[in-house]
Amino acid sequence: MPSKKDTELVHNLRAASKHLTSGGAPELAAAVDEILAPGGWSKLRHATATEAAAAPNVPVHMPLVTRAAIQQASSSVPKDVAEGLEAFISGTFSPAANAHRARRNTGLETGNLNVRVDADLKARFLEAAEAREDDLGYKAALSHVAKAWLIEKYGIAPAEKLAEA
Repeated sequence: MPSKKDTELVHNLRAASKHLTSGGAPELAAAVDEILAPGGWSKLRHATATEAAAAPNVPVHMPLVTRAAIQQASSSVPKDVAEGLEAFISGTFSPAANAHRARRNTGLETGNLNVRVDADLKARFLEAAEAREDDLGYKAALSHVAKAWLIEKYGIAPAEKLAEA
């Protein structure tokens, strides 16, 4: 038996389809109707799984004040991260070995900045990280390079200073 929440969702999707049809967007209404049809949910699940495989999520752990500063400074975090990874791959950007490490026991709340990265770019980054390991003196992690790039690109202050402001 469907829950009240599920029933309400289906009702709202049907209403959205009618609204889209009357609003002059029948192609969007058709997409909603396709999801509402038998087996439609599995099509949606398959499409989102395929999309996620093409651009897997990379969680970048950091203090929430740093995450907020990055989100405010950047108009497109995924584009900026891709730029930073390309710079790393080409050898024009190399963060310090401990650039990603936040001071411990600061009392600052932390979380992830979730970024989707093209699977091909991720694979090229992993190859470059392995190839550059001896020169760098450490094995670069994608999330650490992304974080260091964003902080450097936008001149983000250390988290402790951001928290004071």
